[in-house]
Amino acid sequence: MGYIIFVSYESDAERKRIDYLVDKWSSRAKIKKPRGFVFLIDTEKVQEFLEELFSKLEGNAEEKVEIYKVEEVIKKVKAKRKSLEYTINEERKVVERFMEYLLSKLNASYAYSDALAKVYEVYTRKGRGIVRVILRGNHKTDVALEIEGYGDVVDYLVEKIDDELKFFTGG
Repeated sequence: MGYIIFVSYESDAERKRIDYLVDKWSSRAKIKKPRGFVFLIDTEKVQEFLEELFSKLEGNAEEKVEIYKVEEVIKKVKAKRKSLEYTINEERKVVERFMEYLLSKLNASYAYSDALAKVYEVYTRKGRGIVRVILRGNHKTDVALEIEGYGDVVDYLVEKIDDELKFFTGG
């Protein structure tokens, strides 16, 4: 069964990541990037529309037009989530600075803060991930990290962050 996938993107970098993914999958699946004018029409009068469309085309219209009947597939791809927790024998300010260093090393961008956490976005070759950082305590600091994303990015970030924090804590 074939699928038509419409993807809206916000930047040229995002478009290039999508294009790279399509190229990567072209050896594993039959992928066609249509040339020309592609659109989705939802009408009860499709035959009437097609007759009018064919009348506007030059040459053999049947060779120029491909028609597929589609139905929307509900997007049920669940994000993967993992948590990491540590207790570090350092003051909160020291741990905060280290976390800022670690996240900058991962090229994470600060997204926002809520009542409990600072939230960062991380773009890697494995995909985009979200990292929530929750710090509690003063002389001993409890660190809770929630990592979320799709595909391999979560395991990749968990491994990188865990390695760095174990090194920092001497573990």
